[in-house]
Amino acid sequence: MNNRDTEYELLVARILQGMLKYDGFENLHVEHDVVLTGKSGATHQIDVFWEFKAAGTIYRTCVECKNYASAVKKLHVAAFSATLADIGNANGIIATTHSFQKGAKLLAQQNNIRLVLINNLIKTIHIVMHPQQTNFTNLSIIFNQESVREALGRRNLEHFSIELRSTGEHPLLGKNGEVIETFNSILNKHSNKQGRNRIDDVNLFLDVDELGPVLIDSIEFDVTHIKLPPMESVITSPNSANAVIEDIVDENRHYIHDDGSVNQVINNT
Repeated sequence: MNNRDTEYELLVARILQGMLKYDGFENLHVEHDVVLTGKSGATHQIDVFWEFKAAGTIYRTCVECKNYASAVKKLHVAAFSATLADIGNANGIIATTHSFQKGAKLLAQQNNIRLVLINNLIKTIHIVMHPQQTNFTNLSIIFNQESVREALGRRNLEHFSIELRSTGEHPLLGKNGEVIETFNSILNKHSNKQGRNRIDDVNLFLDVDELGPVLIDSIEFDVTHIKLPPMESVITSPNSANAVIEDIVDENRHYIHDDGSVNQVINNT
């Protein structure tokens, strides 16, 4: 058994101790990792256990803890049911972190075994971000030559020189004049590779002053990455609940708080 399984068993024991107190059983003591001898003479390791005597009769409760990342199966319920039958006069509870398969639920119901989900609640989230600044430089726009000739022809020009100054939000247009991209948006899609980059088959138009829309074939540019200092933040839950127990059959839920109290509401601190 690993440490996580033991920690989960202790969590279940603490929660069930709180539930017993919540139900009015102040003096009952919940035990962890108990060995019981069955009617057959075989010994059974019980994860969580308590008993009490009333009207001359001893009532036992045995809890099987399944710290699983997948659903508890029917075979697990069957094995625990056999253990309970050998111990005799014992109620059974199976606690898990995930869920129960349909067959496991049916068999548990037939054998009066209670099924519960028990989990810790996240109290704090520690976030560490490693931001990176991406720079684009040496931008070159390769226009479609036929589109350039058409634009010059519309203005009866043989040559034309432009100097484009842009924040990166300059619109790139579709064939009907609608805005499809900006320089920033199209460059950011190709920002992972440092060094010289080339985007072919751009097929978008740049509206050039005095020429009108001109088709862009390709865009070339340099990419550099600059690592910025790490940024850390901690998100803390405003409530005092640290764990939850949910009954699979009754579908009721109880919260266990930092002071050991139990109720059906998450209290804000």
